[in-house]
Amino acid sequence: MFQLESKKYWLDPCLPIQFEYRDPQQAFPLHAHDFHEIALVFSGKATHLTISDAYEIQSGDVLSVKPGQVHGYKNIRSLTLMNILVKPSFFMEDYFGIQSLPGYQTLFGEEPRDKPDKNPISHFKMDFDTFLKAKTLIESAYSEMNDHPTGYRVSAASQVLHFFILLLRNYGKKNSGKISFGANVAKLFDYVKENYRRSLSMEDLIEVSGMSASHILRVFKHYLGCSPFVYINHLRVSRAKDDLIRTAKPITEIALDLGYNDSNYFSRCFKKYSGFSPREYRINTLTETLLE
Repeated sequence: MFQLESKKYWLDPCLPIQFEYRDPQQAFPLHAHDFHEIALVFSGKATHLTISDAYEIQSGDVLSVKPGQVHGYKNIRSLTLMNILVKPSFFMEDYFGIQSLPGYQTLFGEEPRDKPDKNPISHFKMDFDTFLKAKTLIESAYSEMNDHPTGYRVSAASQVLHFFILLLRNYGKKNSGKISFGANVAKLFDYVKENYRRSLSMEDLIEVSGMSASHILRVFKHYLGCSPFVYINHLRVSRAKDDLIRTAKPITEIALDLGYNDSNYFSRCFKKYSGFSPREYRINTLTETLLE
């Protein structure tokens, strides 16, 4: 028997959704939960374990683990993922007819209580366009839950529902077992995600991907709508928000940790992408948290 985990996850009792950003995901022994867990793999690789199987997972993969199903991770290689934890009650009131969609029962339907691991854990790969849309939705919902702006519960829940629709549509495609983007593109995005804290140059990106500078710019523009260095700043600012809220590090130290040699330039970038200076963001967010 495997103990069902619930423990500390539900930080907001009014919303049956919680997020865990794992960067990196550590090796984890076989275990089970009393909630749904949907893991969206951002980057890196690992071996995913079940009671009867073991297989490789990597960027673009989705795991849908139902309550009572047993799984774990080993052979971790820079694995970064987002866990979306969902209480079964989230699916009970089917106001929008999601239960009637093809693939719903496979991904989210209830398993037999006496044999929850009778059916295998759902594992499939998203095409790259869908993966980026899904990643954007979940990162936005994660930010809502962390920052608590007005209406954050409604916003986070609606984005998670949109994410589920993307999963169901992608799961039903005949080519859902294959990632449509090339290996070099996947390698490039993984490299940037794993190394954005360093001072990256175009030469670094050319070397790791084998592409020309103009091709790299076209790839980023096509998939992300911006240049690689704008994307790197987005990643840095997103990480800086977490550091400002969750640590007492001085702003200069946060800037250096994220690859900025000039804290004033970091502050300008942070304000450009967030609308606040780092100091304003820290004070405002902590004040809002204390007032709740």
